[in-house]
Amino acid sequence: MRTKKILKVAGISLIGVAASLGISSLVSYQMGIKTTSSQKRHAIRKAHKKDDTLDSYDWYKQLVKQTWFIRAEDGIHLAAVYLSNDSDKTVILAHGYHNVHDQMIPYAKMFMDLGYNVLMPDARGHGVSDGHIVGFGWLDRRDYIKWTEEINKRSTSKQKIVLFGVSMGAATVLAAAGEPDLPSNVDAVIEDNGFSSAQKEFSYRLGHHYFLPPFLSTFVSLMTRVTGGYSLKEADIAHQAANISIPVLMIHGDSDRYVPVEMMAEIKASLAKKLPKESHKVHGADHVQSRKADPEKYQQTIEEFLKQWVDKN
Repeated sequence: MRTKKILKVAGISLIGVAASLGISSLVSYQMGIKTTSSQKRHAIRKAHKKDDTLDSYDWYKQLVKQTWFIRAEDGIHLAAVYLSNDSDKTVILAHGYHNVHDQMIPYAKMFMDLGYNVLMPDARGHGVSDGHIVGFGWLDRRDYIKWTEEINKRSTSKQKIVLFGVSMGAATVLAAAGEPDLPSNVDAVIEDNGFSSAQKEFSYRLGHHYFLPPFLSTFVSLMTRVTGGYSLKEADIAHQAANISIPVLMIHGDSDRYVPVEMMAEIKASLAKKLPKESHKVHGADHVQSRKADPEKYQQTIEEFLKQWVDKN
């Protein structure tokens, strides 16, 4: 009888643990992967109130803007804002997780000051683009191939294209640059605070910010596979970056609390040995704060990189 009682208690405990893990995984999925229309609207409102965006917002409001739409390979509609600078150089900007294209306004100003046209998409599941699943840079990589093709289709002159992204957007542009059908006129990629793996990043966030077991990312990845068509494990950005054949500039704050600075080293180690690449740690900068920490140095670093690898061509 005692053995049966112990087994019963053990069975109930296991069921409780399994239920707890299941609920935690579902909540993590709902919070981390799913986006709702209200969340998307909130992100738009929030982007307008950030200090670093406000610095450039008056400038941005005066510009003539075009809204571009494309259909992604899986059929969803994507939107972007295009800013013309009457240039033969265009940069495509990629915003971060649960953000919108407005986050990139300060970077748009920087690139326009450097003589570039600017395209600022809303990632799938963000802003006014369709979708309610976060692509974590992996699904988005194919969207950015489509955006480069759209630039080439609409431009009256041949464009030199640069891919630039922050945080999840940094993972996006790295993954896009590693695609075999990347258009030949994409000349360089710049990533700021990107993660080396979606699963590693999700695990890190679970453990360090929500105090949940990092291994829950495995269960979340299974849910993402079923509902989103990709797994977090599949979104191995460092592995994908091994296919990149254009110059890469990496920037990362060494006080980043969201994406460990060590991930920049993982990305760099994956790049081809002979590939032109630069990596810069910004002392004291938190996540996506490298530009704000020292705007002049930040722009100078990017300008010198572009002069060497894009402007000279």
